[in-house]
Amino acid sequence: MSNLLYHAYLPKNHKEHVSLEEVMSGGIHYATKSNNIYTKGGNIQFEVTELLRPSNTPDWLNFRQAIGVELTNSFSKSFYFPIFTDKIRVFNLDITYSIYDQAFYEDFKDFDEEALNFDTGETIEYWIKLYWKSMMTLEDYLIKKPYSKPEVLIFESVPKEIIQVCEE
Repeated sequence: MSNLLYHAYLPKNHKEHVSLEEVMSGGIHYATKSNNIYTKGGNIQFEVTELLRPSNTPDWLNFRQAIGVELTNSFSKSFYFPIFTDKIRVFNLDITYSIYDQAFYEDFKDFDEEALNFDTGETIEYWIKLYWKSMMTLEDYLIKKPYSKPEVLIFESVPKEIIQVCEE
């Protein structure tokens, strides 16, 4: 088991690029531009997600302030850091994709014919309930690994002191 988490260090020509200097001086937080490339499924239909929020969900779990990370480096260049908090939750990324599809369908079905291709046949509430049910701690995920595509979210800023850069 690796004790490292990875966050994209995007090329300078990418619209979500964040400079090394910015990350090394301020850390990674929810408003860091590179965080925009991560899905954060609970933020897609935020009001519905909050309405269906299980009662035992920790107060600090706020999808609007989530930071996306990965368990392995999947970019040519990444920021990486050790697991430093227990404010990390893992969700099933396949469910997140279904939430995106259904939200797109529901938002555009009346005036965009392409939207019809995204109807999952289930309601957005159905998918968000499944999303919440898929939530688990990082520790539990690493033991069981029930999802081939995990969505890993940190609900706390990453301190600048622990961040390093790796290239493949």
